[in-house]
Amino acid sequence: MITAIIRKEFISTLRDGRLLTLGVSVLAIFIGFFLTSTHELQQLRLEKHSVGITAKEQWNSQSVKNPHSAAHYGIYVFKPDSPAAALDPGLRPFIGQSLWLEPHKRNLTRFNPSADQIVANRFGQASTSFVLYALLPLMIVALSFTSISQERERGTLRMLHSLGIAARQLVFGKLLGLLGAFMLVLSPALLVAVPLLGQNFSLGLDDVLRLFALLLLFLIYYAIFAALAIAASAYFRTSRITLFCLLAFWLASVFVAPRLGAVTAEALSPNPSAGQFWQAIKTDIDQGLEGDGNHEQRAQAFEAKILAQYGVSRKEDLPVGFVSLNRQHNDSYSVRVHALHFDRLRDNFARQQRLTHIASWLGPSLSIRSLSMALAGMDLAHQRNFEDAAEDYRHYFIDLTEDWDRERSHGTERSAKGKESDWRSVKAFEYQAPDIVFALKSARLDFIVLMGWLAFALALLTLSAKRLNP
Repeated sequence: MITAIIRKEFISTLRDGRLLTLGVSVLAIFIGFFLTSTHELQQLRLEKHSVGITAKEQWNSQSVKNPHSAAHYGIYVFKPDSPAAALDPGLRPFIGQSLWLEPHKRNLTRFNPSADQIVANRFGQASTSFVLYALLPLMIVALSFTSISQERERGTLRMLHSLGIAARQLVFGKLLGLLGAFMLVLSPALLVAVPLLGQNFSLGLDDVLRLFALLLLFLIYYAIFAALAIAASAYFRTSRITLFCLLAFWLASVFVAPRLGAVTAEALSPNPSAGQFWQAIKTDIDQGLEGDGNHEQRAQAFEAKILAQYGVSRKEDLPVGFVSLNRQHNDSYSVRVHALHFDRLRDNFARQQRLTHIASWLGPSLSIRSLSMALAGMDLAHQRNFEDAAEDYRHYFIDLTEDWDRERSHGTERSAKGKESDWRSVKAFEYQAPDIVFALKSARLDFIVLMGWLAFALALLTLSAKRLNP
């Protein structure tokens, strides 16, 4: 019997003029945004690649100079964007596009696109992901709010009841039929998106798995809205009240929950201002961490250690460059302090992300947004992974230049020189993004919340079937 209900609901949904009108409209919007996002991502990747090559070549072609002076020229590195970023740019508009690596100091990423946008754009951006998490659920609400209430208003629900059709079979049959018709209407979008991604980007196995997981999770997200819509349609007596309640839920889930979650997280776990952050680092370097002594005490202890190690009484008599040795010593302490404060800051970002789920009781949109960003590689966890890799690379090329400086000078001399062949021997930065397992682990709380909403929606649908009266 449930097969017949699914078939009937599938066919009646396809024949419904609302599906054709809404489906074509949303499909046109999706394709428009997707083409724009794909072109933008392709241009961005080309620009990053081109600027990265230019920056490395400028580093390579430096003239003869002191190795430490060469290090101060610095190197720009860029986080590569995955093909799935065409579907969801995630945090890209709000975080920097490049990272400048230089001696003595660990930097934050620079040049975030949102800083160049007009004020109106900062209140929300229309993108492919907006169509997926905001407009398509609205389309489901528009298609399903009359699924049971209309049967009741027309008197057909009483007829179905008299035929002995179980209420549970009826509501779940309608759910599966609606989702089947919905997927059929969505299939042209998939037929456009997948070949377009394959044509513009080189898709690896991990990219395909990420796209497949993204599709599966969005299907779960749409199933939640469909189940809640049918349950509401079965519970309320009229279609008008059902539509009003479902629109309120959609607004709360898509627009209110993210903002409420962000405000709550900031209130419970505030971030330091930029001035406070950098001043705390400077203070810890100057005054030292607990038990380490201040800068002057550490410098005196290091000088005594080096003189004893080489068996000399004066820095001028050292067989290696003391200036470079002392600089490396100070930099290693600076690296330790920077790592401490950067980890605290990023741990707080992660804590805030978890706290935003306090608002998830308003709807599942918050969790699907986080999952989408994670699978697109555009979330905080992927950004942190990239920044850590860039920091390792900074240590590599700074240590290399200090090795040249120390080995090519003696005592307190500053006469060490490097040439173009030295600069060219520095390897280029190559970043390998983590795989899908990393993405799923980083978003496991979001996945649990989404599954919780699915269980709640199905339970509500079951309960509505038990209380369904003609």
